[in-house]
Amino acid sequence: MLKSRNKWICLCLVGVLLLFGAGCGGGSQEKVVIASINTAETQILGEMIKQLLENNIDITVEHKRNFQGSSATQQALESGDVQIYNSYTGTQFTGVLGMEVTDEWKDRDKIFEYVRDQYHEKYGVKVFEPYGFNNTYVIALRQETADELGIKKTSELVPYASEMTIATDPTFIERKGDGWHEFAETYDLNFKEVSGMSYDLMYQALKNKEVDAAVAYSTDGRLVAYNLVTLEDDKNFFPPYDCALFIKEDLLEKYPEIEEIVAPLIGSIDEELMSDLNSQVDSEKKDPEEVARAFLKERGLI
Repeated sequence: MLKSRNKWICLCLVGVLLLFGAGCGGGSQEKVVIASINTAETQILGEMIKQLLENNIDITVEHKRNFQGSSATQQALESGDVQIYNSYTGTQFTGVLGMEVTDEWKDRDKIFEYVRDQYHEKYGVKVFEPYGFNNTYVIALRQETADELGIKKTSELVPYASEMTIATDPTFIERKGDGWHEFAETYDLNFKEVSGMSYDLMYQALKNKEVDAAVAYSTDGRLVAYNLVTLEDDKNFFPPYDCALFIKEDLLEKYPEIEEIVAPLIGSIDEELMSDLNSQVDSEKKDPEEVARAFLKERGLI
């Protein structure tokens, strides 16, 4: 009788240990981290990828927002803290890979191929074909200012710059190769004052006439909402900034179905569409998660 009882107790203990083990480790999911910088655009796209993965694969996806610039997301990728982010070919070409934008490197396909190949070789990252839009830097003015000066090109701003103030994102001031200092030198722009501020404050400052100009993103929805006009980069200073998806290759090896899951987004978002999506966040104050979900549902992707 005692023997049977001891056997029963042992079996119970084994069962408890098995259950405990299953609860603590056996059922744990893979965790994937997506990083986005502090712009509506990258956060909307990051949410699209997050929701697509969560709806199609049994993994946990965390979306970390508001990284301060592409160098921060790159460092997180290299350290292994992040497996996915969205960025721009021109940004990686100059900022991460340290390439100079010469006439030879103005072709968008050539820059994409270079970034794709270098990221594969150096970082074990797959760079997907671009989403379909080029989000470049532009100088933005109030419509009334552009009309008064009668200008449409950046070079035409030169005679007036010394009497004007301009706002720009601080990370653009610090950028090497395709940042503010090289841009101003190329055009011989000498503004009375250059102020670094966040994008939210920058657009408000321009709208409220606290500054005369701003370095904006060409797909930003606030350009239309605030009745702003942009000047042509007539010296072709900036390289193409085609937005693309960057994913660690070891994650794709583990989940090869990811490529098929994200495929409907590739090549399907143009400048007009992205500008509209951005406007919903920046002007209508919707959350990027909400905007992404509505877009994916409209396309029948979730």
